[in-house]
Amino acid sequence: MADTTSLEALPASVALLAAAVGSDQDPDDTARALAASVAHVPASERDERAFAAVLAVLPTTRAWLVAHGLSAAQADASIADVPRKRDRYGILGTGMGWFCGIVTGRVVAVGRLQFEVGTHLPDGTAAWGVHVPETGPLDPEACSRSFAAAPEVLRRLAPEHEATVWSCRSWTLDPGLAAALGPEANLVRFAERFALLPPEPHDEEEGDDSAAKFVFGTDLDVARTTVPRGRVQTAVHERWAAGGHWTERTGTAPVGVPSSA
Repeated sequence: MADTTSLEALPASVALLAAAVGSDQDPDDTARALAASVAHVPASERDERAFAAVLAVLPTTRAWLVAHGLSAAQADASIADVPRKRDRYGILGTGMGWFCGIVTGRVVAVGRLQFEVGTHLPDGTAAWGVHVPETGPLDPEACSRSFAAAPEVLRRLAPEHEATVWSCRSWTLDPGLAAALGPEANLVRFAERFALLPPEPHDEEEGDDSAAKFVFGTDLDVARTTVPRGRVQTAVHERWAAGGHWTERTGTAPVGVPSSA
């Protein structure tokens, strides 16, 4: 993987990330430690220096993933999310916490989907997180294959984080998605695999921001003024135009193969 940053990683930043690979440290805590390791450089350099450290450690991540049961192809697909997210959303737009989740081996790709170890439901129940990378259509059969294959991979990767429930938090779990896109849409069929937890106070604000980011690849203000293209962008815009909002909801499903309606 080519390092396209123009600034070199700081040795201290590389060392702390390398030490966190495979650890139980929360990715957000790792991100805060990484930020502290570059705090002494000019502010204009900090994000790029931190990201350079992530890139520098990815070979270590790949080797650790393969040593802990992922295939070479799965390891490659897992770390590929770092440049993909950077190219689509930028460093700040993605958030260093997500990059740290990838580089420390907490988030891995198994087929069409990504899975995260060490997550929990709001009540503290251990869960395996589910994420959707930007790698093409969300084909229901491909998703089912991912759900079927993931438990064995995740148990080998982090047996201490064994879970019996999948957890997904996404704007695509908005209850009105089926009415907006139709029941046969791939996004709708994915969302219907999960049973929604009760709504939270911040769901609406996060939902609009997430729809803007993941559908339009930009922030909410820009997304609202963007001319929509395609069915999903049009559906998102139509709700906004009508004065409505998108909600980000959390859904769960028993580990196994969540069925798609």
